[in-house]
Amino acid sequence: MSEPHDKPDILEPFRIARRLETEGRAFFEEAARKAESDLVRQTFQFLAAEEIRHIEKIDKFVRSLEISEGREVPEIEDSNAEAKLAEFNNRLAALRDTISPSASDVEAYRFAIKFENGAEEFYLEKMNEAEDPRIKRFYKWLIDEETMHARLLRSCLNFACDPAEWFRRHR
Repeated sequence: MSEPHDKPDILEPFRIARRLETEGRAFFEEAARKAESDLVRQTFQFLAAEEIRHIEKIDKFVRSLEISEGREVPEIEDSNAEAKLAEFNNRLAALRDTISPSASDVEAYRFAIKFENGAEEFYLEKMNEAEDPRIKRFYKWLIDEETMHARLLRSCLNFACDPAEWFRRHR
């Protein structure tokens, strides 16, 4: 019979996920403070708020696992990432004539995309390792959210680099 300490710690990946989301929040808050345009500032403020929401979800999920000592895994709703991305792109289109991102804003977008892609890769790895379908579903939720963030950032980057092409694609 295995001793309890031989059992893999199912909470450790969630602790790492929480740390990733906390680092993301700090990055987005700092990027928002340094942004030169209102759109870039608003984008990073939105993403910082998203990271706070993710931290809260992770904390709630972990608390449930801790209380039940890993026997009860809470359900998670589907992500509404697609709707949030569509809404964001609609707001971006409405700001057509008021935006002129700087080179530093463009670099912040590029760095943020790398950060989101790294988090997504970690969650995918952990989802593939998980055995419980409800834990897999939670990682899938996180992946959907991070994918939406990366797509949102790529949309902003494309807008900043080539607004005419962005509008051609988003008619």
